Amino acid sequence: MCVLMLRGPQTVGELHQRTARLFDFRGLEEVEETLSLLIAKEPETLVVRLPRQPGQKETRFAHLLAGEVSADYAPESDAPREGVSARHGASERIARLEQEVERLSREMESLAQQFVEFKKQFE
Repeated sequence: MCVLMLRGPQTVGELHQRTARLFDFRGLEEVEETLSLLIAKEPETLVVRLPRQPGQKETRFAHLLAGEVSADYAPESDAPREGVSARHGASERIARLEQEVERLSREMESLAQQFVEFKKQFE
């Protein structure tokens, strides 16, 4: 559970390797058994087996302590994969941010001018 919470969704092999200092699992089968127990835990499931994502050989497991896991999770070990829609969404977001920065710059200029005029009243 600790490694799942720290590193996010992982395969059985990754869990076996990364938990070596916490617990000495005898093999991948023992890791799978432990995960199965956490999945079957009553009254509340602690771990979920995630569907295999395109381009991945193995399924990953994630903890449920923070609620349901998003189906479009991004494993931390893989580089971000941006599709056309993700890039389009990012460019729209950047355009909105640029507009907001421009608006704030104009507002700042206006406030600076108002302050100069206000300051002149006391000179």
